[in-house]
This record gives sequence, structure tokens and C-alpha cells, in this order.
Amino acid sequence: MRGILFLAVLTVKSSYSRDIELSVEGPNDVPDTLQWWFGASGCWRIHTYALDHDIHAYQIGNSPQTTLELAKQNNQKNYGDVIATQHVIHFADCANRGELEAEFGRIGFVPRLEVDVDHGRFAFWKPDDAAYSTKSSPKKRSRNLP
Repeated sequence: MRGILFLAVLTVKSSYSRDIELSVEGPNDVPDTLQWWFGASGCWRIHTYALDHDIHAYQIGNSPQTTLELAKQNNQKNYGDVIATQHVIHFADCANRGELEAEFGRIGFVPRLEVDVDHGRFAFWKPDDAAYSTKSSPKKRSRNLP
């Protein structure tokens, strides 16, 4: 699957369902992530919540206005105070193990990319080896989508 992953690693670890947000204290803490996938199925925004291994994925659409620049602006506006690092990763084939190792090795990350198991619509990076799945229902929050 071809696509671009815009990956933001945050300085917090949280639980959406318990409404808890804590600072990442050290290298063994698993952080939350905010990710954008740009591929054939359109644009997806993916948020992983470290404390529960919860994931929320939102299809933003195929609009030409949904660009990498818009994603960067949205991250900065809504999460700028908790972004540790951001990376843009281009994949010709994210199922190719060699490509995953090369791309994630370039930024010093373990290549834990997972493709949406239901429909293969997007891919996201897992900050640890745990199984991530949707465990809570998103509601209006203080941090906003575009």
C-alpha cells in the first residue's frame, strides 16, 4: 500500500475513556501519537492513546485541501504544546519489510507499522508492541480536528 505517514509523537500518555493525561516521564514510558495517513483511500487522522492502547481513526476525505501542510498546521494549533517530534514518511509499499526497516531506521524508530485490519484503508505506527484497537467512542473534546 502506497502512502505518506505524518507522525507526531507526543510528550503525554493518556486514556481517552478515563479522561487522564500524564506527562511522559522517561524512555520506558509509551507516548500518545497523532498521525495522518495520505493514501488511495483518502486522508485519515489517527490518534493513539498509550494508557489504554486505544485508537481513534477519522476519515478526513479526499479533498485536495487536505494536505500535509494542513495537517502540520492542525497539529501545531491543537497539539503544539505537547509535540515531542514529527516525521514525514513516504512509502511506495508499506507491506515491504525492507522498506519499513529503512524508513523507520532513518528516524530511529522501531518499524511497527500496522495496516487497518478491517479494510486496509490506512496505516499507523504503534509506539509499542501492544495491540491497539478502538476501545472508546470519540466525543467533543478540548482539542479540535480541522
